[in-house]
Amino acid sequence: MMHAKGIFRPSVRCGALLAAGAFMCAAPTVLAAQPLREIRAQEAEEAALQREAAFTEQLCGVSFDVSINWRSFSHWPDGSAVARACDRGLSEIETRCRKGDTPRVTRFVCTGDGSGANYSGGSVTYGASPR
Repeated sequence: MMHAKGIFRPSVRCGALLAAGAFMCAAPTVLAAQPLREIRAQEAEEAALQREAAFTEQLCGVSFDVSINWRSFSHWPDGSAVARACDRGLSEIETRCRKGDTPRVTRFVCTGDGSGANYSGGSVTYGASPR
């Protein structure tokens, strides 16, 4: 005869999975805690950078993805225009195109670490500064 007593007893592994699942369900509410004003400001900066990138793409005859690494801008002073600072990296690409040296760009990522342009394969990471 089979002993059914252990079938419904929760194991430690099951408890850990339940705890992890509860955390994953709670995580979106923590992320949603970002103020709406900040979300809208970031969206406006991203849209402005997209417009600038569209000009670069047209000038150079290339197409690439554009993004902003927002975590790297956490130390920036309030009111500093992120898109304007990131556009300096796009200007570097445009300068090369005007000289006839069109770089192979598939992705442009702007960070706020002030490190300047870094080309790796088809990716350009531009470390902007709030000057």
